[in-house]
Amino acid sequence: MRKLRQSSHIIGLIVVGLFAMAVFGGQRAQAATLDDGIYVVPTKIIKANSTATSTANQFFGDYAAVRIKGDQTTVLLTSNGAQYIKSMTVAGQKAPLVKTVNGQAIYQVNLTKQASPLPATFTLTTPVGSMKESARLAVTWAKAEKADTSTNTADLLKQATALTETAASSTSAVSVPKSTTATTTTATSTAKSTKATPTAQYWKYQVLKADTMTLSDANQYYTHMAKVMPVQTGYQVTLTVSYAKSLKLGPKAVVPKTIDGVAVPASHVTYGESGQNYTMTYWFDRQHTSELTAKLIPGKIHVTVPAMNISETFPIRFRFAASGSADKATAAAVTALPTTTNKQSSGRSNDSATTPTIHRTAKATLPATGEAINSWAIWGLIGLSVSGSWLAWEAKRYAQN
Repeated sequence: MRKLRQSSHIIGLIVVGLFAMAVFGGQRAQAATLDDGIYVVPTKIIKANSTATSTANQFFGDYAAVRIKGDQTTVLLTSNGAQYIKSMTVAGQKAPLVKTVNGQAIYQVNLTKQASPLPATFTLTTPVGSMKESARLAVTWAKAEKADTSTNTADLLKQATALTETAASSTSAVSVPKSTTATTTTATSTAKSTKATPTAQYWKYQVLKADTMTLSDANQYYTHMAKVMPVQTGYQVTLTVSYAKSLKLGPKAVVPKTIDGVAVPASHVTYGESGQNYTMTYWFDRQHTSELTAKLIPGKIHVTVPAMNISETFPIRFRFAASGSADKATAAAVTALPTTTNKQSSGRSNDSATTPTIHRTAKATLPATGEAINSWAIWGLIGLSVSGSWLAWEAKRYAQN
């Protein structure tokens, strides 16, 4: 009888154990990780000690591009505050800057599991000194949407680039976060009482020929809206070039060479894609926004057209509107660009000194998308890409070597 009771006890333990395994095993199955592929996942920066939104959240997009590949999870965060973020760590690991696209920075976070929230630390450089902000990265894995079955790095970057376009179009004023644990290295009584609220502005512009007040054919490939961002040294002015992939010019057909006589460093240039177009952005510095309208700003771009065997550097000039605006719609509503005289300045390249009072628009020969075909008889090449026609014309007119 005693042995029977012992046997019943053992069987009972086994049954309880199997039941527990079924219950907890089922819970684990419900919390299974995502399959391999590329996802778009909602993200948010929250405070270190609560679920409230952190002031650092304004620097980041609402979504991240995520790649799941086996046990490795790669998260690409988009940010409009690269000029303030000196360094960033997430889950104890440094999050490096991968690239900058459309004025937005892309940071990489590597994870071994899909956890949330993740501790994060930001070292910031602000107009009032260095600051260190503690927060957490909240990733809503339950709302992840699969964008691609691929796990290629190129496809992951493509997805992140698409997110930067959305973030850039909705960028609003960014204020420097304040933290109770922040340490200021350049604190003064004046600086402590000053609220730094750097705001991005948008300025309308045109691209003119180097020797006449008419539009350059290059004007059709610039987006006509510059992003002007306050930085510690003044203002960072970002220009964007966009042309159709169907032109078969390649992703780096346009290379900026100089702005106002100063060479454009490679670190100031970013190449990317946007739908059916290749894009190229580059930036230059100004101490004051008034310098944008003080004179026409000369520049040079190098353009390559393989089909025409052309590889030339062409001079152009930028003509900015009288004022900018915090939003693109208002900036684009500027009815006319001001007449501007090109005054010589030391250390800058020379340009024509006068500007006609009446602005004459050059006859457009190339569509902005580059899809139409130019039929200039001088080249005798009907059916070539429109970009080839443009550059062949420019080469004949401006080639200096």
